[in-house]
Amino acid sequence: MNTKHFFILLLFAIGKVTAQSIPVGSIDLAEQRARNEQLLGKGDSLVSFTLRPLLQKTTFDSKKGFAFHYLPVNLKQQYTSFAPFGQNDGAMIPAKGYQTQFSAGIHASYGSLEIQVNPEYIYAANQNYDTFPLTETNIARLGNIDYLNHADIPDRFGDKAYHYLGWGQSSIKLNIKNIAVGISTENLWWGPGQKNSLIMSNNAPGFLHFTINTRKPIQTFLGSFEGQLINGRLENSGFDNPNEDYIVDGINYKIPKRPDWRYLSGISINYHPKWVPGLFLGMNRVFQIYNTDLGKSFSDYFPVIISLEKNKLTNEDAKSRDQLFSLFLRWVFKESNVEIYCENGWNDYSQDLMDFIETPSHSKAYLFGFSKIFKFNKSNDHYLKVNFENTQMQQSAERIDFNAGSWYTHGSILHGYTNRGQVLGAGIGPSGSSQTLDFSIWKKDSYFGVELERYAHNLDFYYNVYPDDYRHKWIDLSVKTYAYRRYKNWGIQAKLNTIYMANYQYQKDQGKLNLQVQFALQYHL
Repeated sequence: MNTKHFFILLLFAIGKVTAQSIPVGSIDLAEQRARNEQLLGKGDSLVSFTLRPLLQKTTFDSKKGFAFHYLPVNLKQQYTSFAPFGQNDGAMIPAKGYQTQFSAGIHASYGSLEIQVNPEYIYAANQNYDTFPLTETNIARLGNIDYLNHADIPDRFGDKAYHYLGWGQSSIKLNIKNIAVGISTENLWWGPGQKNSLIMSNNAPGFLHFTINTRKPIQTFLGSFEGQLINGRLENSGFDNPNEDYIVDGINYKIPKRPDWRYLSGISINYHPKWVPGLFLGMNRVFQIYNTDLGKSFSDYFPVIISLEKNKLTNEDAKSRDQLFSLFLRWVFKESNVEIYCENGWNDYSQDLMDFIETPSHSKAYLFGFSKIFKFNKSNDHYLKVNFENTQMQQSAERIDFNAGSWYTHGSILHGYTNRGQVLGAGIGPSGSSQTLDFSIWKKDSYFGVELERYAHNLDFYYNVYPDDYRHKWIDLSVKTYAYRRYKNWGIQAKLNTIYMANYQYQKDQGKLNLQVQFALQYHL
């Protein structure tokens, strides 16, 4: 038997799988359901739900230590009527018109080695739509150009239909007790937020990264710990706005972006003190730098371990790298079926501790939220969940004297904190603000809900370029209804999002109605 035939035979063997990743944002909301069960006192009380993807245990008959099975086949279809709208949808892009995502794959393990191959294909009609008008005032045009010059967030991904095939939620990992070491392209989510995350979410496509992470909480005499250390590669979108968007009074203000990819180093750690049940405390920290600017020392490859105080570093500004840092808290009160959580982040160094004490709101963003579950039966498998979350990305009033720049944009790294043209953190983007109230009813094999959201676009830009008129902020008011049902091997999800875009593109009294319809199928082989 040759190697090819042996490998094919091996793949179709049946075995036992200890765990597989639940993709961040899976349509069955398996991660969210597990989080709900923790509030109900049914899940593992040591899992923080601030480090995702989670692992899902599965069991098959074992043969010689090898295990193999198919991953669910997923097909998501979406239509957006007027203008791009969407967050936390991974490799899908902000686009008008029809869009579809397809994924399928396998999971195999042998001893400590696990391989997950789960590629994704995206097609988007990517129709033209109205963007920021060229008839605006010069100050507004120049403000928009400054935003375009300092982040790789194109209004439109080219002028043709969009196609993308990537590795998606794939990984190769070696499991050593409670630690996993490997290479992955999976989407990550760091922090306690359910609608947004300041540092890492599934708003953008996953990126290639090396990872060392805990597979489950590591228990010590102080309590339990979870964590992840990554080094990755961020890609550029390859798209830009039309050249005329950069020209004002005959002068082209476009700053060309480097074609170089960016190196990312990140760490997330959380701690559950054994003396305070349900409390999780943690931190996230990431650095990015253009590959050709990357030094060769250990601290260049792992800058997440260096001091948080700039005055303790040598020539830090000259290294042209970008840092984001956050602290977070999640507290579960399972007796009352409640959780509260918050995350505070900073996109700039403080010179020292006193500098931070004097100006703690400098370069700050934050989110906070809570969830409450109301049980309908004693078995706790039928309940109402209420969640509220508020996220503020805009700069504080200190920007008047000391401008830190908007989150996810940067003066040296002109692609900003993005991968393939989308923000890696909060989907509301640079200087956005959102308030979300969600009501959902859950049963064993289904859920349905209604989400209300107010979303203010790029407030730093707005206050900078419209100093004399504060009456035409671009505000999206949306009502989203969604439902899911499992029928044997089939999972079916549907969403209808109705968005009223007040003062669309910051144009006073230009209210627009935008409809987004989604339909997704998941088949478990």
